[in-house]
Amino acid sequence: MIAAVLRRLEMIARLSETWFHRPPSPTRVVFDVTRRCNLRCAMCRTWEHPGTGALTAEEIERILGQLPRLTWLDMTGGEPFVRPDIERVLRAGATVPRGLTVFHFQTNGWLSERVEAVTAAVRAAREDIELIVTVSIDGPPEVHDAVRGREGSAARALETLDRLGRLPGVEVHVGTTVSSQTAGALGRTEAMLRARGFDLRRWHWNWLQTSAHFFGNTDIEPKPVVPGDLLRRHMARRGVPRTMVELMESIYLLNLDAVARGEDSGVPCQALRSAAFISPEGQLYPCHLYDRPLGSLREHSVAALWHGHAVAKARDDIDALACGGCFSACEAYPALAGAPVRTATVTAARLLRRLRENA
Repeated sequence: MIAAVLRRLEMIARLSETWFHRPPSPTRVVFDVTRRCNLRCAMCRTWEHPGTGALTAEEIERILGQLPRLTWLDMTGGEPFVRPDIERVLRAGATVPRGLTVFHFQTNGWLSERVEAVTAAVRAAREDIELIVTVSIDGPPEVHDAVRGREGSAARALETLDRLGRLPGVEVHVGTTVSSQTAGALGRTEAMLRARGFDLRRWHWNWLQTSAHFFGNTDIEPKPVVPGDLLRRHMARRGVPRTMVELMESIYLLNLDAVARGEDSGVPCQALRSAAFISPEGQLYPCHLYDRPLGSLREHSVAALWHGHAVAKARDDIDALACGGCFSACEAYPALAGAPVRTATVTAARLLRRLRENA
């Protein structure tokens, strides 16, 4: 307990560094550990990639060892659990960055027993960090299976959700991609989760996004789903946040509602200031959306790229919104944490406006 409190204080100290200057290495990283996936999702094309050339577990460990200020790590895919060495990879994610406070990874839940066993091993390997696992569930079985392109995927995801929920010290979330295929079923999805006793504060929504280097889905033309009432009902069902992660999610959703109305987020992006994305092949990117490779971590150290000309130029372009701008959850979280005064100001103003609207 004391170690966890000290780790949380260390996280605040590391985040506070980003309030005043750019840290010498990233404090938050999204690490894509594989392009391979055993499902055939309609909104993502990573499964079409041959999945060759991915970093080995040893290479991943070496890169993680070059991130001394890392406090929040997300490991993603593809489906991470199709890697035969995923236990070693996730254990490295938890143990190599000694300053880590929050470790998050996701799964589609198909390999239920393996997900449970590996997650338990990761929890045992490092007891002083907050361990979060997201299970992707896009609707009731008929909707989820259609979206995910494989019959039985909903049943397996729900089984994995139940298995993980029984593990002590693991915070389990459900992740839903809101698209034209899933938006109409969100009410039934809520009812299904409630029936299983799932805490809806841990139900996370992502709006469908396109990305050349991450999702590989720029060839699709998603029908836009306007957040509007969907998002406001979701905020209401979540209730009062009880943890730091829940508070961050609530702040994100409140500001996303404003962005969906056409407002600027009002919060500067932290991509390449405190946050970065690493591809399965070890390419450094600003984030999961901006298709701008900045160099190979197989050929260069994190420090060499982080302080290099390519990253500096990309950072200038991000400030100028040459990237196109976004307010996706993966980028919004570090943005909100990286500018607390600005975040508090714009969030308070939007909250007051919403209260007046509802009065």
